[in-house]
Amino acid sequence: MVSRLSRIALLLVLPLSMLALVACGNDNDVTGSGGALASLNLDVPETVHSGTAFNIGVSTTALGVTNVRNGVVTVTLPAGVTATSVDAEAGTSATTSGSTVSWTLNTLDSNTSSTLTIHAMGTLPAGAPNQSLEVQASMVADGISNGELVANENFTLMQ
Repeated sequence: MVSRLSRIALLLVLPLSMLALVACGNDNDVTGSGGALASLNLDVPETVHSGTAFNIGVSTTALGVTNVRNGVVTVTLPAGVTATSVDAEAGTSATTSGSTVSWTLNTLDSNTSSTLTIHAMGTLPAGAPNQSLEVQASMVADGISNGELVANENFTLMQ
């Protein structure tokens, strides 16, 4: 009887529509909805001085037992911030075009993470007031639709 119950328990699978991911921390708003199979995190300094280089960290983790396939993370930088270069983890690649960084993950194995570092520079015109700006990242992959997994982080660009 115990082995039969064990088999029944092993066959119990939650539908993807019941899975959700919502994680917050470090002024980082990370949201996901039903079917999300991964987490997405942004790490941006709270304050950046105009004309000074800084780094934006992006990381994603495949959750559970399912690999994330055909994953692409798009990072949108605010006006006045430029990506000067990117460092993508081995097995992934990243490109920049204007204010957008596109990071191709290919396949991310279950319970593993991958990271991207965006080297950036923000500039304010002389005499301009400090600005509160937002970096946004979103991820799509097989099983993760556009808008299901989005991370936003605010920072202040100062003179």
